[in-house]
Amino acid sequence: MTPKKYDSGVTRRQFLGGSSALLAFAAMGGFSGLLAACGEADPTDEGAEPGEDFTGELGVLIGTHMDPIKQLLEQHTANVGFAPNVEEVTSPDLRSKLTTSFLAQSSPWDAVFVTASLSPELSNRSWLTNAGPFMDERVRSEPDLLTRGMGAVEAGGETWAVPWTMGSQLLHWNKKLMEQAGLDPDAPLDWHSTPNSWDTFIEYGKAMTGERDSVQYYGYTDAWADTHVLFTWGGLLHMHGGNFLDEEQQPAWNSEEGVEALQKLHDLLHVHKCIDPAVSTYTWVFDATPGFFDGTRGMFISWPFVAGVAAIPDAAPGIAGHSAFAPNPAVVTSGSVDGSEFFGVPVFAENKDEAWRLLDLISSREGQRVVALGGWGSIYSGVLNEPDIVEAFPFYPALAKAYEYPVDGGWSEDRPRWTQMLSDEIHEVLAQRKSPKQALDDAASAALEARKQDEA
Repeated sequence: MTPKKYDSGVTRRQFLGGSSALLAFAAMGGFSGLLAACGEADPTDEGAEPGEDFTGELGVLIGTHMDPIKQLLEQHTANVGFAPNVEEVTSPDLRSKLTTSFLAQSSPWDAVFVTASLSPELSNRSWLTNAGPFMDERVRSEPDLLTRGMGAVEAGGETWAVPWTMGSQLLHWNKKLMEQAGLDPDAPLDWHSTPNSWDTFIEYGKAMTGERDSVQYYGYTDAWADTHVLFTWGGLLHMHGGNFLDEEQQPAWNSEEGVEALQKLHDLLHVHKCIDPAVSTYTWVFDATPGFFDGTRGMFISWPFVAGVAAIPDAAPGIAGHSAFAPNPAVVTSGSVDGSEFFGVPVFAENKDEAWRLLDLISSREGQRVVALGGWGSIYSGVLNEPDIVEAFPFYPALAKAYEYPVDGGWSEDRPRWTQMLSDEIHEVLAQRKSPKQALDDAASAALEARKQDEA
């Protein structure tokens, strides 16, 4: 069977052939490369060294979800004596807002919210100022930086944005359900360091699955609809020692490790049958949490905040007081997929030193305490393990431990496209229309063909 065909939109040739060719050339880094070839300064290096050219003006684009950053902006205002001009954006609208501005070679913001998925595109187009000097001086000097969370913003030997939070998925479980099934409720604490503990995870899931008192219980739940399936499958890929992409950013997901990971995902649903059968319809985490919070689902691989909600009796009456968490189980090793977020300084920013001064606060240990106490994972393991912070958020040490294992998400400029291709093919396997090998090969072929069309 031939791979699915995916419409990649306007080709590079068609785009450059229009009246906007010169603008596109500049916006996509053409002038940067040309100037470098002529011995001129690379614009991405201009203003990269933090200085003291403080203008008293600062524009900041933040996510609507960033309550800790809003708190730090208030603190920053008190520190510097002026209020930044702050604009908020939702994550789905971020790319459109940034590209619209940057294509016009302008930026009303000096520091901008950058997602892991968007960073490769922004850096490849030379739209972000090199953050390497700042990171080396202010952040990497901290010995407990969670360096595995930096992969999305590292390219070409440089770093292109500064992290404000890090977070990967954890295994959550209901200790009460395990005890009722005659299982050791503390055993999952060590699964991340126990090779092939995935098999034990399956055994536990099967033992908790069944009908009791006219109520259906399942050992595991998740959210697998659309591209969300890539978080759990990506974790399994890493557990087997595989990667989304190779060192040349070519598809590597159709390796033996990828096939084995996808077979395990298929078997959860169709062989072991210990997972909520509706998982493929759950489009995001909150579709899956009701069953976990009401105590009818035994385990759940999801984001750290689930542990916080699971401890609240009114929000999670079926699990409060019985929730536990740890890094994911292991095959060869444990693994997850990174969900870190960042701030970058646009090359078009007019107040770069003001931006670096703000990012200095955000990435400082003081700033990271505010982030952690606001319910978001710090970029430093030491902050995640500070006693007062752990008292408020007991799952933070597990998050720090999770970053000792692979979390890479396959960060390439075309990631939004190939993740859709890959997830579509994974769903073909879950629907039992293709074998794991065929589906992963088809996804790789489609991704490579789309890249060829880009270059045509």
